[in-house]
Parts: sequence; C-alpha cells; structure tokens
Amino acid sequence: MDVTTLYSIGELSRRTGLSVRTIRFYSDSGVVAPTTRSPAGYRLYDLDALLRLKLLRTLRELGMDLATIQRVLDRELSVTEVAAAHADAIDVQIRVLQLRRSVLRVVARRGSSPEETTLMHRLTQLSGEERRRLIDDFVDGTFGTVDADPTAVAMVRAATPDLPDDPTGEQVAAWVELAELVGDEDFRARMRRTA
Repeated sequence: MDVTTLYSIGELSRRTGLSVRTIRFYSDSGVVAPTTRSPAGYRLYDLDALLRLKLLRTLRELGMDLATIQRVLDRELSVTEVAAAHADAIDVQIRVLQLRRSVLRVVARRGSSPEETTLMHRLTQLSGEERRRLIDDFVDGTFGTVDADPTAVAMVRAATPDLPDDPTGEQVAAWVELAELVGDEDFRARMRRTA
C-alpha cells in the first residue's frame, strides 16, 4: 500500500475497528480531517488519517480524554509524557479504590451502623497530613495542658500509626477506633490524669 491510497469511511472503519459514526464524529471535530472528497462528495482519508485513528483508538481505550489526544496528535505533547501523567493519575485512582474496598469490607464484616460507616469513610478520605494533625491535636490538647513527662509525650507521638495506601480491614477498623478515642473527652481526661 503506498501513501497515496485513499480510504473511505467504511474502509477506515474496517481497518480501525471504529464505527463509521465515531469516525464521522472525529472528522467533524477536526481530530482527523478528510484528505479530500470523492466526486460524489464522500470523505476520503489518507494513510496518516488511518494511523491517527489507530493511535486515537488506543489512547481512548487507555482512558485518555479527547482534548489530550488531540494535543498528542498535534504533537504538542508526546505519547510518553501523556502516558506517564495518565499512569500517575491511575495510581491515585487505584489507591482511592483500594481504600474504598477496605472500608466496604469492614462495614460488611462488622455490620456497621450508618454513623460508623460515615466516620470510616470520612477518616479514609483524610490525607496522611490531616490524620497526623488529628493525632497531634489530641496529643497537644491532652498533654500540652499539664506538666506531662516530655519523654512520655514523645513516645505517644512516635507511636502514631499511619494508614497505608492499601489498608487492611483491620487497619481501617483500628483507625476508626483511634479516631473515636481521640475525639472522646472522657478519654482525654483520663489520659491527662494518667500523664
């Protein structure tokens, strides 16, 4: 096949696996413009259009949006740049999904109440920094108001757990219990007395 071969939309459809309607949409959007028109007015496309459509289909199947794909096709962005950024975004989505899965498993296993389910969800939505701040507020509010042993306070701070990206159900449940404890004024008062 040489570079002067022209393809009808139907032929592009067969070669790319895209529907005729989808190719028309991309053509009307300017993503893949027809090379010329037949004497009867039908759109005809060259090899470059065929290759652009194949790449477009691959990138769409990988979950990329049309605006980004247009920038790749226009050579404003490289496939490498877009792939790296998209992979990073997928990593974030995977972490969010893993966290949701852990919360749902704990809810199902414990038969959690709506309130506890809401608390678990809220806690897992916090960033690591926000969870550390929750504990720091507890430590400062509990031990900062008394003459607490600095070594004991340092030990409490050092023992602060962190919720991993893919927590087990037990880790989520432990964080829920911890959050309930640090928010409980009676517990804070007992800890002040102990300190």
